[in-house]
Amino acid sequence: MIDTRFSLALSQGVIPRPDGAMAVINPGADVDLSFGDVSQIVQTFYPTCAALKARAFEPAPTLSGPATGALIFAHRAKQASFDLIARAVEAVTPGGLIAIEGAKTDGIESILKAAKKTFADVETYSKAHGKLIWFTRPDTLPDLADWHATPRTLPGGFVTTPGVFSADGIDKGSALLAQHLPPLSGRVADLGAGWGYLSRQVLTSDKVTELAMIEAEHTALENAKQNIADPRARFHWDDATTFTGAPFQAVVCNPPFHTGRAATPELGQRFIASAARLLDERGQLWMVANRNLPYEQQLQERFVKVQTVAQDNGFKIIHATRPRRDTGPRR
Repeated sequence: MIDTRFSLALSQGVIPRPDGAMAVINPGADVDLSFGDVSQIVQTFYPTCAALKARAFEPAPTLSGPATGALIFAHRAKQASFDLIARAVEAVTPGGLIAIEGAKTDGIESILKAAKKTFADVETYSKAHGKLIWFTRPDTLPDLADWHATPRTLPGGFVTTPGVFSADGIDKGSALLAQHLPPLSGRVADLGAGWGYLSRQVLTSDKVTELAMIEAEHTALENAKQNIADPRARFHWDDATTFTGAPFQAVVCNPPFHTGRAATPELGQRFIASAARLLDERGQLWMVANRNLPYEQQLQERFVKVQTVAQDNGFKIIHATRPRRDTGPRR
């Protein structure tokens, strides 16, 4: 388990011990949560939820009901962090402890600056290139309207929320794939569907009978439910690399290649393996990827035919057909 700044500050007597159970918001899968009573855990990313469940916790994607205190882990997106903090402050009963921790790369310094302007008696503890911030929830709340994340409407009427992938505009790779995607038919899966841009393109074909939209980020999937009104769409908050529900006649995806801030091409390779597993014997995969990502070997191992159908300065569009069934056991 990874020690948190909160648990270290508690062990050193730097921060007062919470009076009651704490709500823990946006924790990582392997952080130490043995500091005391935990009333609820909020986590919107499905794989992290699954890992926390394996540790006998019961995470949920939203905060439910009041709390006597809250520990918030900063989000990698600044506005998403402020939204998490505002929702926590509003849920905590007056006099409860509000603690926020994060690294400098998570924007913790800007959070500290805003907290000092908004709340009284803000304290800090510095450790491991980051900070723990804490204060007491006041009896009367300040105006936190600017702290809440405001949904954005993109061209085409797509609604997004700060913190989801490509919240500020349509991803260039997805746009390129949409330009080259032919009319599909049968059951289709969109692995990592996000807020629904590619899914809407898939559903322009009246030969599609069902579209499974699989997305790990709960907030993005809630956006997708606003953006896709087609009754053929099925929304799945799940891990695209372990999703079940085969067979599909086609899979589309713009696989992620980052976990947090670290580049992890292996994640895209797992998407390819999942697509091959989910497709029927004559199924087809349409995917977009950064041109420098090493996916070709994995594609050749998993599919009989692989073709790069388009490239530009940054992306490549790949069409793979007929998944192999002789590559050994797959998840």
